[in-house]
Amino acid sequence: MIRRTTSLALSAKTNDRIKVAILGSGMSGCSAAATLLDSPNNNFDISVYEGGRGIGGRMSTRRVTDESGNQLYQFDHGCQYISTPKTECFRKELEKWKERGWMKPWKGTFATVSAASTSSSDIELSIEEPSLDGKEKYVGYPAMNTVCENLLLQTKSEQTINVVTGKQARAVAVHSEEKTGQSPWQLYHKDELLGSYDWLVVTDRNSAQELRPDLADANINMEFKQVNEHVESIKSCTTMIAFDEPLPLPFDGLTFDYNSNKAVMREEFKSLGWAARDSSKPGRSGNNESLECWVLQSNPEEALRLLELDELQGATLPQIREKIREQMVNDFIDCIPTLMAKSGCDDSKQVSTLKIVDSMGHRWGAAFPSFIKQELFKEMECQVFPEQQFVACGDYFGTYAARVEGAFLSGRAAANEVLKCVGR
Repeated sequence: MIRRTTSLALSAKTNDRIKVAILGSGMSGCSAAATLLDSPNNNFDISVYEGGRGIGGRMSTRRVTDESGNQLYQFDHGCQYISTPKTECFRKELEKWKERGWMKPWKGTFATVSAASTSSSDIELSIEEPSLDGKEKYVGYPAMNTVCENLLLQTKSEQTINVVTGKQARAVAVHSEEKTGQSPWQLYHKDELLGSYDWLVVTDRNSAQELRPDLADANINMEFKQVNEHVESIKSCTTMIAFDEPLPLPFDGLTFDYNSNKAVMREEFKSLGWAARDSSKPGRSGNNESLECWVLQSNPEEALRLLELDELQGATLPQIREKIREQMVNDFIDCIPTLMAKSGCDDSKQVSTLKIVDSMGHRWGAAFPSFIKQELFKEMECQVFPEQQFVACGDYFGTYAARVEGAFLSGRAAANEVLKCVGR
C-alpha cells in the first residue's frame, strides 16, 4: 500500500538535499515524482500532496468494501483505458509497466451505436473486429490507479516518495527578504504547516483560477495565469452500477456516437456517452464474482445540460451526485432493450428483472481540457519559472493533450526542467 502521512514537520534545509512538493497524484504528478527519484544523482526529498482520498487523479479507482474492510468490487470511474502509444518514449514506459505487472491489455469486445438517419428506427450498432484496426487498449492491473500507486511506491538508494492524501495543500511564497537560509515555499493545510520546499510542481490546470485557494498566496508569475486563460475544463458525469448478474449484451465497451445525429441520439440515449463492463477488465472480479460492474460516462454536452438543471443550482455535492446517479441509471436501463435488439440478442430476458445491487454517481469538475488557443500549449510540455522555482504540468500541455500519454510526458518534462535548473 502507499505510505500515507497526515502531516509533515517543517524541517530546515540540510546539506544540499533539494525538497520538492508536487500538488496532485494524477499521472503527471506521479511521472514527475518518479523521474526525480530516478535521476542519476538523486538528491531529492519528494512529497506528493493529494486532496482526494486516494492516488490517481482522473485515473482513480472507486473501491467498495464490506464492514470489515474487505473489497467487494471496484470501478474505474475516471480514465477507462490507455490507447496505443503515440511516442517512442511512452511506448517504452508502457512496456516497463507491462513487464512489472502493473498493466495488462483489455481484450474486450467493443462497439459503437449511432443514428443512420433522422429516424429513431435507424439506430445502428456495430461490433468492432478485434485487433483488425491495430488499436490497443491497456488498463492498470488490478485497478486503473495501480500504475500511479506503483510509480510512487518506488525506492531508489533507500530514498522513497512521501505521499500525503486527504489534505488540500495551500502554497505560500516566502517573501524575498525572508528567504535567507530558507526554502522559498511553505505548504499548509488550513492552518497546519505541512513543510518547507525548494521547488513547487503544480499539476492541476484549475490552480490558476482566482477562487482556488491552493495558489492564492503563491504570488505566481502572471504569465502562468495568462496562459491558463486559454484553456477551460470540461465537466463530466459518471455513474457506477453493480448488477447481481451479467447483462445480456455482447460487448464490453460501447461508444455512443452523437456526431451521427445529435437529436436522435439524445432522444434515444439521453445522457450516455460511454458504457463499459468494468468487470471484463483483467483483475476486476474482486471477492464477489457473481456481480457485474458497469461504468457509465456522459458526453460533454449532456453533462453540461444535466449539471445546469434548475434543481441543481445551489445544490450540495451529494445532491448533485444523487441526481447524476438517478438520471444515468434510468437512461441506461431504458436503452438496454434497444441495444439488445440491435445486437441480435435474445430478448426473452426482461429488463425489469435486472437487480441493481449498488449504484453511485460522480461529477468530474475538470475531466478534459478544452482550448481557446491550443497552439500555446502544443509548443510546450510544461511551464517553468526558474526564478520562483515553480513548474506547472498536466494533461493540457503538449501535442497529446487530454491523454494519459500527454500527462506522463508533461510530468516527465517538468521534472527534467527542475533537474536542469539545479544542475543535476
